[in-house]
Parts: sequence; structure tokens; C-alpha cells
Amino acid sequence: MVNLIFSFLFLFAGNLGILKQVEKYQDTEALKNAQWSVYARYIDGGKEIISHNRDFSLAPASGLKLFTTATALDVLGSDFRFETKLYIDGNLENDRLNGNLIIIAGGDPTLGSDLTQGSQSLDSLMQSWLSEIQKAGIKRITGDIISFTGIFNEQAVPGYWYWIDIGNYYGAGSYSLNINDNLYHLFFKPAQKIGQPAVVLRTKPEIPGLSFDNHMLTGAKGSGDNGYIYCAPKQYLATLRGSIPAGVNEFSIKGSIPDPGLLAAQLVKKTLISNNIVIEGDARTTNETFDFNEKNIIHTTYSPPLKDIVYIINKRSFNLYAETVGKMAAFKLTGVGSTEAAVKTIKHFLEAHHISTDAVDLYDVCGLSPSNTISSVTMTELLAVMFKHPEFQSFYNSMAVAGDKDDEGFFSNWGSGTAMANNARIKSGLINRVRSHSGYVKDKKGRMIVFSLIANNYKGFVKNINNIHKNIIIDLAELE
Repeated sequence: MVNLIFSFLFLFAGNLGILKQVEKYQDTEALKNAQWSVYARYIDGGKEIISHNRDFSLAPASGLKLFTTATALDVLGSDFRFETKLYIDGNLENDRLNGNLIIIAGGDPTLGSDLTQGSQSLDSLMQSWLSEIQKAGIKRITGDIISFTGIFNEQAVPGYWYWIDIGNYYGAGSYSLNINDNLYHLFFKPAQKIGQPAVVLRTKPEIPGLSFDNHMLTGAKGSGDNGYIYCAPKQYLATLRGSIPAGVNEFSIKGSIPDPGLLAAQLVKKTLISNNIVIEGDARTTNETFDFNEKNIIHTTYSPPLKDIVYIINKRSFNLYAETVGKMAAFKLTGVGSTEAAVKTIKHFLEAHHISTDAVDLYDVCGLSPSNTISSVTMTELLAVMFKHPEFQSFYNSMAVAGDKDDEGFFSNWGSGTAMANNARIKSGLINRVRSHSGYVKDKKGRMIVFSLIANNYKGFVKNINNIHKNIIIDLAELE
């Protein structure tokens, strides 16, 4: 029975070294009670190199981002750009706008963030918009500053995310209007003694109305960020728990902005007022449609091209950007921008390319939900399809390069001095007791291999799984 469960197919003698490695690893303390799947094959000819539990349905964590970015590149194209428009809703009489100034959201995940090459920082964006409003001759607005948020549906956070994640920056919701990566920095002053309360100092940017039920404690010197922010979307009372380290004057953690569309409107209003433009109304959001006249657009802000956003998604494993490009792909195909529509769009892409979805059960499109499942063989089928896809180069370039010290990914120290270095392209995934590594590697003859290694419910430290997976990928690169 054990031999049936742990079945490995090796089609030529050079694979025996990998067989010994995998057989050794399957009985280690880390994996003996885990669900572990390993699959690798050549792209040309499709010959299997390793097949271990290839059809198991397992959580991939952020490895899922490969599904999302492949789909987005296929549907939208690598040169696609998100658009955010400044719109005058009313008539301009001399220097007075009799009506509202509307920010028409286009789903841009990079708005007000300089994380992606070619995008503007929050301060730069506000100054750019101020300049355009001044060029339009506006010195007074009788109405409101409004963020129109009708492109995506109102559920910004997928229903199967953990409560511990949602208030933190990596659990930020994906909205029609995103700003500053939908995150804020929360600054604390630690106490002198371990175990004493840490004092909240400020947030950056300032978020009007946000308050804290503070249970944050001071941890040991050098203990790092062990703080968590518990806050639901559009709620303005956040609970703080955990600890921040002693021994520093102040320390910051990152939280998710409760309502990015509202904050964007508030920031625009504040910027205009501070530059002597009178605003008689409020800052607010709406998803109600209005009579649109293209002539009333005074400025359009374009995102960087999708290929640069995909680069950040896979190199930095950025959840917000993944969720948002998934929704935009769905919106283009179906007119619906939601998590559920994004999931359907991914499955449509897989089925259109004859990739089995039997093991694919998705509840988000970034991999943060532990309820997501795929199989290692499905992942390799996706990688093989993308290898021959017109958007392959953008997809391939977005993955981390093993052993490249100049790479922005997480594997710059992997495989130094081995055949894997500056060869393997990897996308990893990590959530609680889930670790995955998938990607491409060439053997010593230059033949391309696709691989996927997924471990669920492993025991002990994640570094043990990292080392196991790294050694298997090295062995693939050493094949002749």
C-alpha cells in the first residue's frame, strides 16, 4: 500500500539520483505526515522525470499567482494599462466648478505607489493631480470630491481569508480605487520594559477617523515585527495585538487602509485646500452611475504596463496586485469585476488550453486563502502552455532567478555554485504549513524542464522544506 501511495516514475537511468533523494525525503520528520507532491517533466516530448502524488489537490499559497498572471497576460496583454480619470461633473464658470470633481477609478493597483517602475508615489500623484486641476482654471468647487468606485463589486476581500490576515498590509482588499498599495504604516513607541504596552504614535498616511483598540506589547530587543492589526474593510476601529521590539525610539508595522477610495478623495481635498482651492463640499465615494461626457475628462493617469505589474506580482509576491489584475481580466471578459468572476476567468483560460481543472478549487486569485487547491501536474501543464504562449517572455521574466544576487526575487542565494544558479526560474508560495516551489529549469544539455513541488501540513521549520525542494531542483539542473 505504501508503494502505491508513494509511486515514482523515472524514465531513464540519470534520474536514479533524484529517486534516492525523494525516497530519503519522504520519510523525514518534516514530511512523513505531510501531503507532498513532486512533479517534473521535459517540455519537449513531455517525458516525466519525477511523478510523486502528482494529482493530489493541495494548497499552493502564492504559487497560485502563476495562474493569475498567466491568465491576465493572455486576456489583457502585456502592454495593457489601467486608467484613472479626473472628471468635472458640472459646469465651469470662470474659475468656479459648479458641481463635483470625480475620480473615476479604473482598478489601478499601482496608483499612488512607486513600487512598480514608472508609477508615481502618493505625494507625486497628488501634486500631479493638483497641477491638472490648476491648469483647468479651477479655484473653487461648490460640490464634493468623489471617488467613483463602480468598476469592481463591493466585496474587496475574499470570503475565505483568515481574520488574522485581513487588517494587515498583505491582506489588503482589492478595490475599484486603490491608493498607496492600500497600506499605511502604523508607528509605535515601545516601552522600556518587556511586556509593557507599546504606545501608538501616528499613521502614515494619516487616515481620518481611524482609531485603535491597542493591546500591542513590547517584546524583547531585536524580536522584530510580531504585531497584528485586526480590522475589516470600511471599519475604522482596529484592534492591535502582538508585540514590537524594545530598544528603538519607534517601530512601524503595516496595515490595510479601510477604504482606499474614500482616503483618495480625502487626500485630494486636503491637497487642493492647502493650495488655496476652495472646496465647499465633502470627500466621499459612490458606485452609482452618472451621465458621462468624455469632454469633461481633464486628466487621465495611466498605470505602468501590465508586464511591469506582473513582474512585481511574481517577484515580490504582491497579493493586492494579483487580486486586482485577476478582477480586471474578468471585467474585460465578462463585465464583472469580482473574486468569483476572476476565478471563473482563470478556469476558462485553463480549459481553453486543455489543462485539467479536476484538482483546481479556488477561493481567491493570489493564494492567501488556505482553501485553494491545485495539483503539481496542473501547475506544470500551465508552465508548459506558457512556454509556447506569445506572452511567455513577460511571464518568464517575472519569476525569481535562483542564485542571481542582483535579482529582486527571494532566491538570490539559492544554488550558488551549482547548475541551478542563474538558470532556474521559481515562483514560491508560503502560508501557514504550506510551502510550494514551481517553475522552469534547464538541464545540462539545455533542455527545458517544468517542475512543481508542493508541501502541505509539514512539520517543523519551513527552512527544512526549502532545503528539500532546493536540492531536488539542483538535481534537475544537473541532469544530462
